[in-house]
Amino acid sequence: MKYKYRHVETYNGVKIDLRANDKQTLHNKVEQRRARIDKGLIDGSMLLSEFGSQFLENCKRNTVSEAWFRDLSYTLDTIVDGIGDKPMRNIKPLHLQGYLNSLVALSDSTIKKRYDLIKQLFRHAYANGVTPDDYTKQLVRPVGTPSVHGRSITDTERKYLLQVLEGHRGELFCKIMLYCGLRPSEVQALQWKDINLKTETISVNKSMKVNGTIGSPKTDAAVRTVPIPAHLIPLLKANYGSPFDYIFSHNHTWRRRMWENVRREMNIAMGCKMYRNELVPPYPLADDFELYNLRHTYCTDLEKMGVPINIASRFMGHSSILITSKIYTHASTEALETGRGLINQNTDIIGILDGTNC
Repeated sequence: MKYKYRHVETYNGVKIDLRANDKQTLHNKVEQRRARIDKGLIDGSMLLSEFGSQFLENCKRNTVSEAWFRDLSYTLDTIVDGIGDKPMRNIKPLHLQGYLNSLVALSDSTIKKRYDLIKQLFRHAYANGVTPDDYTKQLVRPVGTPSVHGRSITDTERKYLLQVLEGHRGELFCKIMLYCGLRPSEVQALQWKDINLKTETISVNKSMKVNGTIGSPKTDAAVRTVPIPAHLIPLLKANYGSPFDYIFSHNHTWRRRMWENVRREMNIAMGCKMYRNELVPPYPLADDFELYNLRHTYCTDLEKMGVPINIASRFMGHSSILITSKIYTHASTEALETGRGLINQNTDIIGILDGTNC
């Protein structure tokens, strides 16, 4: 059911998101919700989103980092979208298991993240008398796709990403990741003096920390010089500033909102339906389409181009070539055919392989 009016706020650390068909009813709902929050009441009529927000605020806010808390908040939002923002008393183990089962196409790490938060939420609900039993005892975590630190984007995702990035505020940020392989924290620490348009290289020598300050990169190996592809030079020239100016904001919120908007615009471009300016599930864009995937794609692009793994490892700033090998071992059809072609062109090698030249 769609409502005419909506009220969203965070009251005493608890998220309130209410809807009604008239302003007076909405006002009454908001006042009642505030009163319950003031009294610290938790009961079955509390919506999943409200209960989850209160749980995160009371149990996680002061025990995890800011970045981790933001990640938990995002995970909560996806769970609420998947299960539905129902009163807690109306949610049963069948709903929870059904939602988890719907995630099988996602990475195993993504499923585990949501499964763990659901278990924590509903154990907390049972401990506070919101549910009559500990529903988590009955839950089974489905197995997803093998987890890697990010994944390469598909050809379709690349097509729509580049389409959306044209003129977008995040265009330069995302393209530096996609075409130069920098980590998000390294991109945010860039100054214009780190961009050498004469040699067409980027000097990576610092990184943005969780608190927004600039410091040393992740490891000594992360200090590196990477080439800038020729097609990225015009965009850099068009935005070029004073040498000691930072290219991007040091605000984590800016980066998160930029990427959320990129994802939103991609979903729209891919045909996602909308209602009152909000996306309506199902979403065409995969849930695990993350900003870090652009860096992973850079590495697999190097493999497709035949760049030796030791050079790719240096460009990526990996502390060990073994880290790079975990990505390079995802051999693509293009890489396989390139290798086949090189072998077929060299009769000496073919002779050695088939034993005729031994």
